[in-house]
Amino acid sequence: MKTRKAIHSAMTMLLSKKPIEEITVTELSDAAEINRKTFYNYYSNVYMVAEEMEDEIVERFGETLREIDFDTLLKDPVAAFNTLARLITSDLDFYENILTNRNQISFLQKIITSLKQRMRVLYLDPDSPDSELQEYMLEYIVSGLVSVFQKWFANGRKTDIEVLSRYISMLAVCGIREVLSSEPEES
Repeated sequence: MKTRKAIHSAMTMLLSKKPIEEITVTELSDAAEINRKTFYNYYSNVYMVAEEMEDEIVERFGETLREIDFDTLLKDPVAAFNTLARLITSDLDFYENILTNRNQISFLQKIITSLKQRMRVLYLDPDSPDSELQEYMLEYIVSGLVSVFQKWFANGRKTDIEVLSRYISMLAVCGIREVLSSEPEES
């Protein structure tokens, strides 16, 4: 566990400086303060490290999302968004690196895609006549959240995250309530 954590920390640090394609096993091993042989006891290449990290992030978000059912999200959006904010603040440096580093675009995109898939399973009804509309709402929520957290990190985290969560939750959920309660217009 200690060695994996060292490798993950080293990978995060290296990814803040360069794209994964430019990271070598030797460089990663040196940064983790282990030898290459030890690295190969755990992984075959740097991409396996990145994949494991992605899986862990998605699992952490998945666990957090499982705590929030759709009814709770609609009834108490602030609590739901605060739960996500606590996850982000549990490792600020790591999430800041992932959300704001241009070298992390593919890494971030894989995480976003996985989160959408997880939220789709947890919250959307595939048999609903509004399933396409639900997909648009899901896109709006996930993309919006990611953009807000990116902006929050880029601005130096000046706004209290609980205040930020309160406003984005009201904006997102009140807008969704309005969409769900309105009658669709005829085309």
